[in-house]
Amino acid sequence: MKKVLQSIMVAGALVVGSQANAQLPDNGVYPGGLVLTQFGGSPTHDIDAQLDAGKPVIIDLFAVWCSPCWSYHTGGTLETVYNNIGDGGTGQVKIYAVEADDSTPESSMDGGGNSQGDWITGTPYPMSNNDNIADMFNLGYYPTLVLVCPDRTVTEVGQASASQWAAAVNNCGGLASNSNDPRVLENTTDANVTVCPSGGTASTEIKAVVQNYSTTAINGTYTLEATVGATVIASTNANLSLDPYEATEVSLGNGNLNTGNNNITITITTSNDNLSNDAASAVTSAQVAADLGTGDITITLDFDNYGEEVGMGFASGTVQETDPFAAYPMFGAGTYPGQIDFHNIGTWTNSNTGDYFQYVSLAAGCYHLYMFDNYGDGMTNSSSTTSDDGSIVISNNSTSAQTTMDIDYGSGYWLTFEITSAGTGVGFEEIESMDAFNVFPNPAVDMTTVQFNLTAASNVTVQMYNAVGQIVFSDNMGEVNGFQTVEIGTTNLEAGIYMINVNVDGNIITQKVSVIK
Repeated sequence: MKKVLQSIMVAGALVVGSQANAQLPDNGVYPGGLVLTQFGGSPTHDIDAQLDAGKPVIIDLFAVWCSPCWSYHTGGTLETVYNNIGDGGTGQVKIYAVEADDSTPESSMDGGGNSQGDWITGTPYPMSNNDNIADMFNLGYYPTLVLVCPDRTVTEVGQASASQWAAAVNNCGGLASNSNDPRVLENTTDANVTVCPSGGTASTEIKAVVQNYSTTAINGTYTLEATVGATVIASTNANLSLDPYEATEVSLGNGNLNTGNNNITITITTSNDNLSNDAASAVTSAQVAADLGTGDITITLDFDNYGEEVGMGFASGTVQETDPFAAYPMFGAGTYPGQIDFHNIGTWTNSNTGDYFQYVSLAAGCYHLYMFDNYGDGMTNSSSTTSDDGSIVISNNSTSAQTTMDIDYGSGYWLTFEITSAGTGVGFEEIESMDAFNVFPNPAVDMTTVQFNLTAASNVTVQMYNAVGQIVFSDNMGEVNGFQTVEIGTTNLEAGIYMINVNVDGNIITQKVSVIK
């Protein structure tokens, strides 16, 4: 059975649960200005003042209707932290719980409306309702539990134990102490780069988050340099005008990489008060895209038991948007560059294992497939076995060439592949009278089914050929319209590869099918 880790909201575009830093403020830095009013109307709690006093702050962002939120709350972990290192103990850290869903009123916090129960009674730390905090923290799911340190860095600790919270608090960065101390907070260069077309150069934008870790504002030019080993691959003179603790992302421009893993170090080379925090490293993997050869391909999605959580985007060219949170709404609005196909999350509403096949005939070039998941676990359904896990395969219909996408893609990821010679068939999207085409199951044992939808009356013939070109099935359907289903028995066929041709007014769609015994 699928593990329930958190409640997920899907509202507007894509809201998912496991994209790194997706639920943190911009640049992972607390933006300031948060004042919480305790349940009942008083007192107020100024988070900036707490941080300025050197106190780390734990914030539990919850919704009153959220079952996992309620379980963590009633489990008493934060109460233990409060009694050990919070105001009930040593006073090392401040703890706040905030109802962050702007659609639920504060009055439901003590058990009214759709609340899981009374959140207030017996809770020793302040409870608050705030309708703006979700946007401030780019909230993606409930519960989200974060630690804000005096240096204004924000970390999602999650539903941790009391000892884990204590360790996180002890590792907090302190207050600034220098007047001129810009620091590289994070190397944000993309972790994966795909070279396509083959023979091309691996190149990507080199980026870093720079924070003013100073007691006063800084306003000047600072040089940033990116190196792989002893080789400088990018540099820039950045004009930084930042208030204390304010952060910004700086682009150093594009840098050329080696195939394989590249340990990229970004360093501020301009002299300042503290050189020890001027560098941050991260590994970027550069891989050559899989070459599928001829562009007659099949995309096969074998779902886990939760196909309704899955969405898909398919486009030509190389990846334009590395953040699935940004790519998903672009696909949905039809604005993603080179978009060929898109399926919203929830398109496949099956609750059991199911298959989706789509044949496309592609021109030579680069292509990429996006997968999205609103639960955040990709197609990894089972907790103890892999029998219910899915698979994602892109295969060539003419040869045995294929490439696969990792099913443990979390909330969203992509796979880039190359076509080196144009396909010879016709993709269903090229037939004006057809808007869907599926063949399943594949592989087939006793039977395979051809399904398609015609938006206008068309003459259709469905045929299956064996490996030596002999017709083993034929159905001249004549003129038909609307949704069509053709069942092809495979019980008496030998194991092997077969081709199904669907002729629609002279346009032939070809699908490869494996028969197994």
